[in-house]
Amino acid sequence: MMKRLLCTSGVLLWLILTTAAQTTAVITGRITDRPVRKVSLTYWYDPGITPAFTLDTLLQRDSFYFRIPLPAGRPVFFYTDAGNGYEFYGLIRAGDSVRMIMEGDSLRFSGRGAVLSRALYNARREQERVAPSPLQRDARALADGYQRQLLAGNSVLAIYRDSLEAPVWNLARAHVLGEAAGKLVATLWKLPPAPDSTLEERQVSFYKEKILPALPSFSTTDTTLTAIRYLNYLLQKAEADYYVQHRYECNVKAVYEWLKTHYSGRLRDRLLAQKLMQDFSAGNPPEDQEWCVRDYLTIVQNNTCKEAIAGLYGKARKGLSKGNTAPAFSLTDIQGRTVSLDQLNGKVVLLHFYNGADPLLQALSEIKGCFDETRVTFVNICCNGTPRKELPGWLLNMNDQHRELLSQYNINKYPSLIVIGKNGKIYAVRPPDPATDHGTALTNIIYDALLQ
Repeated sequence: MMKRLLCTSGVLLWLILTTAAQTTAVITGRITDRPVRKVSLTYWYDPGITPAFTLDTLLQRDSFYFRIPLPAGRPVFFYTDAGNGYEFYGLIRAGDSVRMIMEGDSLRFSGRGAVLSRALYNARREQERVAPSPLQRDARALADGYQRQLLAGNSVLAIYRDSLEAPVWNLARAHVLGEAAGKLVATLWKLPPAPDSTLEERQVSFYKEKILPALPSFSTTDTTLTAIRYLNYLLQKAEADYYVQHRYECNVKAVYEWLKTHYSGRLRDRLLAQKLMQDFSAGNPPEDQEWCVRDYLTIVQNNTCKEAIAGLYGKARKGLSKGNTAPAFSLTDIQGRTVSLDQLNGKVVLLHFYNGADPLLQALSEIKGCFDETRVTFVNICCNGTPRKELPGWLLNMNDQHRELLSQYNINKYPSLIVIGKNGKIYAVRPPDPATDHGTALTNIIYDALLQ
């Protein structure tokens, strides 16, 4: 009998430990007043370092349901998108459940994780209410607007401080305030030049008197390091600090060295990894980029960061070549429709990765006019800024959760063009710049792809 009891106790203990290790969270919701068929959920275990996971589900009686595995003891970012204006970027912990009722122009939350979701949602709504106009160009007016956003977000989060555990509240604060703080720092570069060549002096004065006093203080922990908006803020501030102190151009190596010498430990590893990933996407000089990566791989202590950068560096060196299967993607256009590469199979596809603030490639419209739309499709992917409606073809926008697409296509500058054949395989990588020959060479490449 004693042996049976011991055996039974061992089995029960094993079941308890197994259940504890396999923690989950549940995200559900209901949409009743808009024609929504599908809801997408994206979540990250280690944002900016490890890939995101994306799930799709069809609505059943106006409702959706997701169950995701989560590590115990650490909040995880997630993003739900139902289209038609219903989207939410939030946090959830293992064992929590969040139910979202999407109705009218607002979201309502219930469940064990409702307080955290409600805090993020209300803070974001209040920040949007005081956001500066997107047409505003004056640096001081923009700085005033972002300062109002910081105050608005902080005041809302203060209401929930006693309802959330300190690490979770600090993470929520880093997430909510990080974006506005980064935009406030960026106003430094929006001061207009003057005929008397005093721009540098005015920038230093503006930064010290207008920007620095308004920046919030953050409690940096391993938990807050998972907030990408907070890391991006620290990167922008490092660039501004370097410029104000040295008055030199903020090149790739200079900012890398600044981060390396001013931060340490896990924070240094995460910041440098985020910096290198952004540099891969921005088209920085290859020799500078390679020097930084090689140095980073010798000093980094965090294995996850090291593996992520080593893998990205390996892909960048290997690159895409003709005949490789084009990496799949699914993005949303400016009208909220989902466009995937798979649905374009059978057509020649010209992928155009661009920065919304850069000048347009005018030759693209001329080239597109040479081809039947049923046989050739242009797909314009805006990687930063606002999609340009003047471009021909599909107008897609890339969100933070799709940034891995840039490394998959080895995009390190804007604009970048890639031609995909009718069979879904790469036909041409980095074709000649259409601005140099009015698109003649690119047009011939597309014609050749049609003949394959």
